[in-house]
Amino acid sequence: QIEEVRQVGSYKKGTMTTGHNVADLVVILKILPTLEAVAALGNKVVESLRAQDPGEVLTMLTNETGFEISSADATVKILITTVPPNLRKLDPELHLDIKVLQSALAAIRHARWFEENASSSSVKVLIRLLKDLRIRFPGFEPLTPWILDLLGHYAVMNNPTRQPLALNIAYRRCLQILAAGLFLPGSVGITDPCESGNFRVHTVMTLEQQVRRGSPKARGHWGGSLTPTPTPPCPQDMVCYTAQTLVRILSHGGYRKILGQEGDASYLASEMSTWDGVIVTPSEKAYEKPPEKKEGEEEEENQEEPAAGEEEESMETQE
Repeated sequence: QIEEVRQVGSYKKGTMTTGHNVADLVVILKILPTLEAVAALGNKVVESLRAQDPGEVLTMLTNETGFEISSADATVKILITTVPPNLRKLDPELHLDIKVLQSALAAIRHARWFEENASSSSVKVLIRLLKDLRIRFPGFEPLTPWILDLLGHYAVMNNPTRQPLALNIAYRRCLQILAAGLFLPGSVGITDPCESGNFRVHTVMTLEQQVRRGSPKARGHWGGSLTPTPTPPCPQDMVCYTAQTLVRILSHGGYRKILGQEGDASYLASEMSTWDGVIVTPSEKAYEKPPEKKEGEEEEENQEEPAAGEEEESMETQE
């Protein structure tokens, strides 16, 4: 009943990082994916693996996306989906969530695009560095793996020569374009090449997203309490002002701290630091939401602005 098995994610793209030995596979079923079918498939795979190596200790756990098989050294996540025509026949009470199935199909599109467009070693190394940066600085947590893939490709390849930039230049460029507001609300951002309709990838970072407000590293911005604050920061804005702070530190020679070569540096995004006599104060806000106009104000503006045709007529009479 299996249509196809595809490698996806960092395992397929060659962007896995040390200490994160997780491989993702998408299994496309010919049938409608029920929870029972997923569990049966997981048990069958585990039995097959144990038959090949009886000494290997394996565990299998089902989840909302499929199942995962783990050993002492690594984990394989199996993402379940079905052939596209079946998506219209799903029953929410019997089958896996349609969003989960669509997400797995999107992962296949992402892997295919990456293989065709981002095979440069500079892009892959930069993406690993960005993943490391995201782990060490809470302000970058809203950036999804797919956003990091596209950002790394954009920074390396999107230039007049269309030739890969040097890694150090591309790394600085990533921070600079994030600091300039590439992913702020209303920005052009980066268009998702795998979706139709000019979908901007940064719009998945919703304005209401909750981001590690209770973690010790995050307390510098959100107060000293572990309880949630009533007004969490806008994730898109948080990415921007965190990058602004790191760009200033990078400009004054703090690259070793940013790269993680001198221990924990997460405090740099929330505390003042000194570099060769220059004090860097962390940015706290980059985006100010424009005030909402009332209905009366909008009507007054429309009345005050002359129509385009009227302007042209007045210019013609003057001539």
